[in-house]
Parts: sequence; C-alpha cells; structure tokens
Amino acid sequence: MAWLGLSPLLWGWRILPTTSVSGQARDTGVEPRMTVHPRRALAGSHQQVHFELSVGEQPIVAGGGVRIELPVAYLETAPSYWDQPQTNTPEGRGYVRARASNGAKIVITLGGATGGIIECIVMDASLDGGESIEIDYVGIVQSLTWDLAVRVEWRGNAQEPWQSISELPTVDIAPQTARTLFAVAPAELQRDTEFDLAVVLLDQFGNRATGYRGIVTLTSTDPRIELPRPYTFTEADAGVHVFENVKYGTLGFQRIDVTAGELHGRSNYSEVSDALPRLRRYFGESHFHTGSGTNHEGFTTTGAGGDHRGHFTSAEAAYAYLRDVIRLDFGSSAEHDAPAFTDQVWERSQQITDSFNVPGRFTTFFAYEWTAAPSEGHHVIVYPERGGKAFNQRDYPTQRDIWAAFDEQGKPVIMIPHVMWAQPDHRIWSQVSNKYRRVGEIYSLWNNRFLLQPGDEPQRFEEGVDNPWSYQYAWHRGHRIGVIGSSDNHIGHPGANNYTTSTQQAGGLVGVLTSSNTREAIWEALDARRTYATSGVRILLSVTADGHHMGEEYATDQPPQIVVRVAGTNKIQTVEIVKHDSRGYRTIWQHEPDSETGSFEHIDDDFTEDSFYYVRVFQVDEFSRGAWAYPSNEMAWSSPIWVEKSGS
Repeated sequence: MAWLGLSPLLWGWRILPTTSVSGQARDTGVEPRMTVHPRRALAGSHQQVHFELSVGEQPIVAGGGVRIELPVAYLETAPSYWDQPQTNTPEGRGYVRARASNGAKIVITLGGATGGIIECIVMDASLDGGESIEIDYVGIVQSLTWDLAVRVEWRGNAQEPWQSISELPTVDIAPQTARTLFAVAPAELQRDTEFDLAVVLLDQFGNRATGYRGIVTLTSTDPRIELPRPYTFTEADAGVHVFENVKYGTLGFQRIDVTAGELHGRSNYSEVSDALPRLRRYFGESHFHTGSGTNHEGFTTTGAGGDHRGHFTSAEAAYAYLRDVIRLDFGSSAEHDAPAFTDQVWERSQQITDSFNVPGRFTTFFAYEWTAAPSEGHHVIVYPERGGKAFNQRDYPTQRDIWAAFDEQGKPVIMIPHVMWAQPDHRIWSQVSNKYRRVGEIYSLWNNRFLLQPGDEPQRFEEGVDNPWSYQYAWHRGHRIGVIGSSDNHIGHPGANNYTTSTQQAGGLVGVLTSSNTREAIWEALDARRTYATSGVRILLSVTADGHHMGEEYATDQPPQIVVRVAGTNKIQTVEIVKHDSRGYRTIWQHEPDSETGSFEHIDDDFTEDSFYYVRVFQVDEFSRGAWAYPSNEMAWSSPIWVEKSGS
C-alpha cells in the first residue's frame, strides 16, 4: 500500500478533540485518564492518532511518565499490524512525537519485543492534576478488525513501578469494502437432499465485510439444482449469509457460482451420490497461534509465546473466524511452549478449545507447539481429550525425551512435525518412530511467497531423497507418516489462506476421510493417516490402492490398482502417481485432464517388491492475485499407501 506522506507542518501542537473511554470530560480523578482520537479507523488505513493522558490526583514528576504499546509485528505478519514507531523521520511512517501541556521536557524511548512500546518520560518538571502528556502517531494502523484496547501504563516518578489504568482507550477497527467472495458447501452430499450453503464476503485483508449490502445471485454446474432466489445482504448478515434448503439433483462433482455486482466467486465442489459414502471429506486447520498463549501479557521484552507478535490476538476470536467465516470443519489453537505458557495458561487454552467443540458441526482438539531446537524440529502436539500435559522444550529438549514422556503419561497423542527452514543440519527425521508421528505438515506458510520471494515453493518440503528436511527423505528412511497442510497463522485469521489478495498469512489445509465431524471420528482418521494436504484450497482428493485408503498398509502378490478421484478449485494441470521402491522415487503415471474434475485409475504392472505410492495434484498457474505477479500452482498431496509384496 502506498504511503500518504504528511507534511511536518501537520505536527503543529494544537489540542485535537478527544473522546474519553467513559464518554466523560477530562477530570482530576484519583488516577490518570487516557483518551484517544480518532476512536474508529478503517483497517489498513493511514491515520494520525492522538493519545492524551490527563494527570490524576497524584502528580507526575521527573522520571515519571506514561507508556503505551501498539500491535507491531515482523516478517510476514508486519503488514497486518501497525507501522513500527520511530522518532527520526517526521515524514516517515510510524512517526511519534510527544509533549507536555505545561511545556515540560518529554523524552521518548521505543522498545518492546517488536518495537511497539512508546515510553514518554518527564525530565525537568512536574505535571499536576488536569495537566496532560500528549502523544501523536502517524502511520498505517492494523488491517485486522479486532478492536484495539490500547495498553497504557503510568508512573508518578522514577522509583515507582509501572501501573495500569483501570479504563483503557479503544480504537475500533472497521473493515474495508468487500473485495472477494466465496461459498462453502459440504464435500459429500446426497442427491435431492437439503444442505446449507454459506456465502462469505471479505475485504482485501480477509476481514468479514460486515458493511456489504449488495445482491448476490447463485448459479450452478447442476441443471437440476434447487437454488435460492437472488438475495440482498442485510446488517444482520455481517458479510456471511447461509442459504438453507439447497438441493443438488445431478450425480457427480457439482459446484455453485456466486455473483455480487462486480465480484465473482464459487463454492468448493461437492461429490453428489445417491447415498452418502461411509467415509467423507472434512477440512481443517491444525496449527495457529494467538495471544491467549501468554494470557495477553503486555509490555513484553521478548517475542516468545502466544502469537509472538505482541500477544494481542485471542483464541476465541480465531476459533470464531475459523468456524463462522472461513467455515472449516475442525481446528486447533497451538500456542508456543514458551515460559509464559504456564500450566494455568494451558488449562485456559483447553477451556477455550472445549467451548467451541460442537459435534457434527465444528470439532476442536487440544494442542500446543513444542518449539525445540530447530535441528530437532518444531512439532505440534495434539490431544483428543483434556488433561494431557504440555511437555515443554526446556524440560524435554529432544524427540526421545518427549516420546518417553508420552509413554509414561499413557494418553493418546499425535506429534505433528512442522518443518520450517531447509537447513543442512536438520535432524527432524533422524530418529524413526511411527508411534506418535502419524501425520506431518508438508505445506504451511513456510512454503509460501511471503517468506520465500518471489514465488511459492509448494514442493519445498516434499522432494529430495537426500534433503534431511524433506518427506521423501523421511519416507525413504522408514518413517511411515501421512501428510497434512496447515498455516502456522499468527494474526487471528486461521484458514484465510488464498481467499484474499492482500493477506500475507497464507498456508495449507488438512483433508481427512472419516465417518463424521466429531472428535472421535476425525482423531481416528488422523491416527490412521487417512489424510491429505492442500496448499490452502478445498481440493477434493480420494486415492485408493486395491480398495485401501491413503495411509494404509497391506500386502498383495498382484499388481496394485490405484484409483484417483479429484475435483479442483480451478483447472487441473496434472495428476501424478509417485512410486518408491529400491530404485528410488519416480512418477509412474501422469495425466493432464484439461478439466477441473476427473476419476482415473492405473495398474502398476511393474510391482516386483515392497513399494509405496502417493498422488500429487497440480492446478494451473494463477497470476497477479496480489502485490506481485507470482506463480501459484495450487497443489494437493495424498498420504502414501504402503504395499508389501507377498512372499518377498
């Protein structure tokens, strides 16, 4: 976003109109009172924000002062938060200046884990009741629409500790206009049976476009579908409307297209049958972070824990976004096991997670991230029930340490490898244990363009039998692990991925094949490795070998027959079957369907020894969806199927 430069002349020190949190005029009460203007700002907009601390009954003398903390971030999350404060360039973004109403000298110090703390110290005089310290900030405010309760602390002199004020000023962040839309339908449906279709409108940053009041019209690939009439969005919809009683009338892969003025979107494909299959596809997001992991601890000097971008986001809001906006079927908040992630915080995390679990609608799991040394590999630890211990990386620094702890604890648990940097000394796959590592992230934000300019590297952690960070390396060395996608989201918008053109928090999705949307059923699918990964879109994928599903192991003396069914979110470029045996990896079958859907089969007549197979799907390139023209082949990967040669 281009910066709207401001002239230094705008920094004339007139008193801007302010609004108290309580709506009352400034007074000389017992404690200081902080006000902020404006009280409302457009997401991602350029603002001049004026903060004013009115001194209370106790004067503020030399060494005393006020400090505020703004949400500032780094790396791929930086554009979602406020510009980092700075005092050197008045024309630059994030410029901060402070003054005292009585002319006392104020010195500004900037600090904090991400540079978001603005500390203003009185140097040479005192401020009495009714006098004030004023702070002005000019820059881009957050593009995330949770309302910001600005953290404020004050002290009367240099010897006193910093203390909070009882009423924090709030900046309400409003979404921009609708920029993109999509629809969500169940992946499997029965013909002539009613289902719900959700239509979602987002602004350019992935926020729910609550102000949309336009008309949406639905069409479909199914000529026999029963569709609702055009619908006008209302204030109550707040950017999301669920159409009930929709029915497909034609078998096969079907989708619904949505038009809202100049905006065009579509649903995921649904596979329509005369009877629902025993195993159905559900999509989830197993790995996101929020400030709840540190109890939203403020004025931090370290970035560890929680969202480690200031700890402003909340698990409650993230779960609600995942469920009500992105409309995924399941998810898990996975806070970092930093020192601030105490047993009490872990218990609170489990309470929040449990409160969002609704069998049949939305499933949650209890998770945290074991952030051991990079060479050991970070892992997401997932429990299907409350009461599992959060074994931290300080007390359990190696994979063998935490596996021994799991053994002693005796509770069901899955340990999901979260591969990040491709580093030669990686030891994430050095220890083979298939008991707890049932599935692993083959795609996350660590594959995407915003960490690895200029383009995505979707196969970064898949390929390379000699790359110690790759899944081909792991499988070759005996790890029998399935694959999932996830995000490692740190901005409170898990699952947003590729729906929005401006967010820099993309990631993957996990698809599971299971009987129902419940903890028991989804856990069974994860443990059985009946999973697949996508680069962030709802590609439908089903792979079997002689009727055995992804993740299974079986024996045969006959050439395996591999059957693939796929429905993309765009035209499919290539479907490939990759095989591994003593001769290494090779693509044994490749097809270019020139369509968005297809069903294919292949018999491996060269089956002479123990082998395993997995399928990868490439969609066509999509260009110019964001700030750069970048390649974005959306992909999907199946978990392998391991086939033993009988009698070998």
